[in-house]
Amino acid sequence: MLQEPIIFMIILFVSLFFKYLFEKEAFGRLNFLFLRLFFVGVIVHEACHYVMNLVVGIKPEGIRISWRDRETGIRNPSGAVQSKPRSFVQAIFICLAPLYLGTWLIFLSLTIALNSSNVLVMIISTTFCVSMLTAAAPSGQDFNNIPRAFRDSPAHSWYQVFLIFISGALLWFILINTQIVFPLDVFYYLSLIGIYFMFKFSFMGSKKVILRIKSRNFKKPHEVKMGPFLRRRYKPEKPLKLR
Repeated sequence: MLQEPIIFMIILFVSLFFKYLFEKEAFGRLNFLFLRLFFVGVIVHEACHYVMNLVVGIKPEGIRISWRDRETGIRNPSGAVQSKPRSFVQAIFICLAPLYLGTWLIFLSLTIALNSSNVLVMIISTTFCVSMLTAAAPSGQDFNNIPRAFRDSPAHSWYQVFLIFISGALLWFILINTQIVFPLDVFYYLSLIGIYFMFKFSFMGSKKVILRIKSRNFKKPHEVKMGPFLRRRYKPEKPLKLR
């Protein structure tokens, strides 16, 4: 279960290392090649943000990808997705989308490159894999959105943290006592999400029931309207009299 988080951390550090080398201009004459690989990575990076916004129920206002810096005109690939997370959990999912989805894309492209006998497919897959490595790490702005979303609604954010904690505790208790082992780590995350929503909707339903009970006046019995439950009797019309 800890294999994927370790892999995510490795991909994160490798991506940050590539960015550090680029900022220090350590690639020398190969800098032009790195720029183009990084530009492809930026496109996929922002696409991951855009898709995750839709997954968590936010409609992005737009997406921007540029090859040059707008102020200086220097070649510096960058991008942004205009959206505002409404909750702390949404901000976390959107922030980590390039790292999580990008890691899967890196392994997918690497698998294709290693198992393909077509040279062109191998070159394209390897190029895409390196491009994703250069831009898989969330940016500083991505990380800043998490505390900003927390400050916008601290009470609701703490409530979400509480739901995550009890969901993780319940999942851990179930796994320890049932000895369930999933073939892929992604199933653990899906189970955690499922338990999270189970608690969320259970609390929402309990709140509605309590508010309904509080708002009811027990001194005055609630009158049940029987109209919708009664069948209308058929009354035949009187026949016309014959003259």
